[in-house]
Amino acid sequence: MAFLARHFRVLTQEQFKQELAASSFGRRACLVTFDDGWWDNSVHALPVLEKHGIPAVCFVATGYLGTDKTFWQERLTRLLCIAAGRDGCESELLRAVGLEGARRADPGRIRRQVRNFVTALKAQDRATVLGLIERLENALCDVPESRLLGADRFMSWDDLHALRRSGLVAIGSHSHTHACLTTLGYEGAREEFEVSRRELARNDVPDVIACAYPSGDADALVEAAGSDSGFALGFGTKSGFVAHSSEAMHLCRINMHESDSRSRPALLYRMLGLP
Repeated sequence: MAFLARHFRVLTQEQFKQELAASSFGRRACLVTFDDGWWDNSVHALPVLEKHGIPAVCFVATGYLGTDKTFWQERLTRLLCIAAGRDGCESELLRAVGLEGARRADPGRIRRQVRNFVTALKAQDRATVLGLIERLENALCDVPESRLLGADRFMSWDDLHALRRSGLVAIGSHSHTHACLTTLGYEGAREEFEVSRRELARNDVPDVIACAYPSGDADALVEAAGSDSGFALGFGTKSGFVAHSSEAMHLCRINMHESDSRSRPALLYRMLGLP
């Protein structure tokens, strides 16, 4: 954030919208965004944004705020990582993931293998995914829920309001249930967006103008559903820069991963959007 504050003109959401519409982006303009609504946005990100005076947009999945629920990806990842450290725990499933007998393996390697497996599951039907989670939960029934959740938890609505009170963070929609919108069709995607808007308005967050598509999954129907639900901006996860010719409901971003921050050169390389 110090690098952005020193070398870029970091835009507010409203400035981004206006300059996109007017085709007037100046040099080194950028917009900072966060997806999902994780609790660490308020605990860790906000103080850094305030320190450097950086505006941002936080896209939240309203069905998870203020609850103990988490996305199935995080739930399954944590279950698999715990199961990998137990001899004989769901050995057939762990063998399919390549984790059987990984008790003494490097935790980082285990997590990478699990993440690759979970990412591949996004193309599977929901029943298959929920079945895997149920099997692992039954096998790990003696593990405290607090350990299964770990740090994968969402903000409360009070946390969200603290972001807004900072005057730096605008709130956007990340749908309601974080479902893959391209599997829902136009009507299903529009319902996700409209429920999200209603929940935000009911909790004193009106006039939300931007959305981000869960996992970046969007097609023409999803983008139309977002626009028809009242959003002026729609962000995906396709890597790239926003140009004057970019479509307002089909905006690219540069996705930042934890691995990008392992060294300063790698972080700066990624921030500059280099392939």
